[in-house]
Amino acid sequence: MVSNSKSTIFSGSISNNRLQQILDLIGFQVGSLPFNYLGVPIFKGKPKVRHLQPIADKVKAKMSSWKASLLFIAGKVQLIKSIVQSMLIHTLSVYDWPVSLLKELEAVMRKFFWSGDINNRKLVTVAWKKMCKPTDQGGLGIRSLKKLNQATNLKLCWDLFHKKEE
Repeated sequence: MVSNSKSTIFSGSISNNRLQQILDLIGFQVGSLPFNYLGVPIFKGKPKVRHLQPIADKVKAKMSSWKASLLFIAGKVQLIKSIVQSMLIHTLSVYDWPVSLLKELEAVMRKFFWSGDINNRKLVTVAWKKMCKPTDQGGLGIRSLKKLNQATNLKLCWDLFHKKEE
């Protein structure tokens, strides 16, 4: 059973009279863009930094709250792989994120890994590209956010083109 009080309708180019007729018929509320649905921002047009910045800010806040200076390298890698990338995977698989925002998040991840603080930069001894390689190739298995975003978008395209009609 649909709950009219919890349901919202979003309209495009429709006259106000026609929209009001529909609302009277079904009893839904009128919503407006942008809004969040299951943690993903819904908006019109191409994803921009301002749409996805709140998610990036959550990741930064989570990383800044950790006391990474007390962790060994393996602990930092595990936090980055399991927490940070899992927080982003859902929206990365929905949108093609702006490259500038992905670079910013990777810089935060690098700072966290090397110095233990997202605000302090430290001299690095290994290139981030090498760290993002799989462990069997000499890396730490951290995924590059740009490559992860490309892969999830390609998977979405693959699923759309190869979906069998039911």
